[in-house]
Amino acid sequence: MKNFFTLLLLVTTTLSFAQESTFLRLNYNKGDKYLMQMDMKQNMGEGTMIMDMVIKMPIEVIDVSDDGVYNSEMSFKSIKMDMEQSGMKINYDSNLKEEDLDETAKMMSTQMKPMLETVLSTKTNVYGEVLEMKMLKGSGNVDQFTSQTESVVYPKEAVNVGYSWIAEKDSNGMKIKSTYTVKSIDDKEVVVDVKGDISGSSTGSLTGVMNIDKVTGVPIISNINMDFEIMGQKVVTEIVMEMKKVE
Repeated sequence: MKNFFTLLLLVTTTLSFAQESTFLRLNYNKGDKYLMQMDMKQNMGEGTMIMDMVIKMPIEVIDVSDDGVYNSEMSFKSIKMDMEQSGMKINYDSNLKEEDLDETAKMMSTQMKPMLETVLSTKTNVYGEVLEMKMLKGSGNVDQFTSQTESVVYPKEAVNVGYSWIAEKDSNGMKIKSTYTVKSIDDKEVVVDVKGDISGSSTGSLTGVMNIDKVTGVPIISNINMDFEIMGQKVVTEIVMEMKKVE
């Protein structure tokens, strides 16, 4: 009887470990709609600049090719920003009417208007790599939006608890080398710890955690903290991104 229970425990443990292995893949359907919300808090020190900005971006999957490439369109629904710089405070909310804004917010409204009118077309593969990005409406540099769209690139092999992979990207001269480590896997989510080094135009580090929907492969929430220096100025940044499916 003792040997039976030992064998049963061994089989149960083996099955448990087997269930902890999964492939991380984006799995969109044509017509899927999401609302991405990015909340970025940045602190460059008292008297220099403190900022809290929330951007909401609708995303719609326009087409899905046979070879697993997703064609999506992304726009900007709203921007809200509270900023204090060199003693001057700016409180801006794109949802407010122009007449309800103060003079500093009106100046900010003029700067934000081109972004709010922007519509981007992106092609992304199942691993999360942005293959192509075009600007359908608006003006400016498309590259500045690429790093926001490409949050994480998945490995080609299956992952399990403890598995790590490395990804690198260059965001306007800021080179970020991140190590992703799978913390846990359950029926609904894959939780990944993130650690990284920042070099190039800035030097520092980042830490964070990402919750990935197991079925769709969508990072439903990620929280990244960055601590770096640029031109001798210390910057602390927290970026929280959420993806919610909408009807």
